[in-house]
Amino acid sequence: MKLHFTDAGLDFGNSELDAIIEGKLIRQPNVFAVAGQNPWADDDLDVKKNLKNIYDNIAVSIISGAVRTNLYVVGRYALKTFGENVTSLYVKGNRSKADQDVPYVNTLAIMAARAVEKAIELDPDVQDIDLTIDMSAALPVKQHTPANIEIMKKKFMDGTHTVSFHLGLTKKIDVKISFEYVHLLQEGTPPVFALQMDSEGNWRTGSYMPEDENTKRDLFSEFAKEYNLPEETDGSYLDGKNILHLDLGDGTADSPFTKGDAVDNDFCDGVNHGVGHAISDSINDLLSLAPHAFNSVSRQQYSDILRSEFSDRPHKFLSEAKQAFRPHCENQANQIIKHITDQILKIGANEIDILTVYGGGSILMKEQLYPKLKELADKSRIQLFYVPAQYAVTLNAEGLDYFVRSDIYKALKARAVGIPSTPQKSKKEIASAQQR
Repeated sequence: MKLHFTDAGLDFGNSELDAIIEGKLIRQPNVFAVAGQNPWADDDLDVKKNLKNIYDNIAVSIISGAVRTNLYVVGRYALKTFGENVTSLYVKGNRSKADQDVPYVNTLAIMAARAVEKAIELDPDVQDIDLTIDMSAALPVKQHTPANIEIMKKKFMDGTHTVSFHLGLTKKIDVKISFEYVHLLQEGTPPVFALQMDSEGNWRTGSYMPEDENTKRDLFSEFAKEYNLPEETDGSYLDGKNILHLDLGDGTADSPFTKGDAVDNDFCDGVNHGVGHAISDSINDLLSLAPHAFNSVSRQQYSDILRSEFSDRPHKFLSEAKQAFRPHCENQANQIIKHITDQILKIGANEIDILTVYGGGSILMKEQLYPKLKELADKSRIQLFYVPAQYAVTLNAEGLDYFVRSDIYKALKARAVGIPSTPQKSKKEIASAQQR
């Protein structure tokens, strides 16, 4: 069976991989483990279970020039079965994501899972899939160099990747993956698109996927209330604004500066600070506070404990986890405040309309970070848009999805592969015309 994913946007987060592939949002811990053998015991029970919960049970054999040939378990299943002995992105030092195996292994595994899911709907007896992909992804500002871009593009686009997706003891589906074109943006710039427009090209008010029945007009509600803006404020408010972004990940804090939809590369910067560093420094403190609860804790497991505060079932040792985390988070927050202060002084407060804060780290750091950022923004006469938690994590993936479906991406692809392209009106131009 032949499939072509024309729109795949992937955010290689240090803690979580967020992907929107053919309109489906997939979120996984960004980890893998090398397995010694197929984890499934039979075909009848395992195949049925694995097809029903395909993203919770990813086991793949990969033959590729991008990574070593191995049997990998990925994401939630890797974390469940291997615990702290998983491979995750290294957040300290200056090692680029382009040089690590995690983005390649997990991208191939997620793409294969989505292909199997889609192919099974069309043909329950499918055995082989030829998959072609158009993809956009992003690298941290400091890592978004010509050398790193070339490395990542080459690893994805050179040759064919063979992924055997194991569904049972003997049942597997072979997926041959070819990347037709891959474009890499700077992390922190895709949200320029996602904060303004939803997936259907309307000015955004809530969920990126407007068909979601639970969508509310609450993306800008707190922001509008804080600055006495109309209740109906939507993504059009950001159109044409000069925005200093603060994209808080696990290992990096990126601060690109955008004028309208254009990135001002003279003022794009980032630092290696974030919740991942605070969590790494907190682990031994947590083990001391709760010696009978944990033998060891991985960074992703610790992050899950902290995130449980916002769930229906808080972790039993959330209090101890927060106690251990708080001082280390304060240290990271102070470094980020120093960095964003330097950015404002470098750019000039008069040139910045809005400071926009998002990313997974913005949720866990809000207690320490928000008051300091608000004071800084007020003194600089800059509006602070601290994106609500329910939208903060997936903005990069949503922006990448919007970008890969845009005429800009089509033109870049056409130029790269030597195909003439016909410029068309963007969805934003259409939305602006409708609004007028």
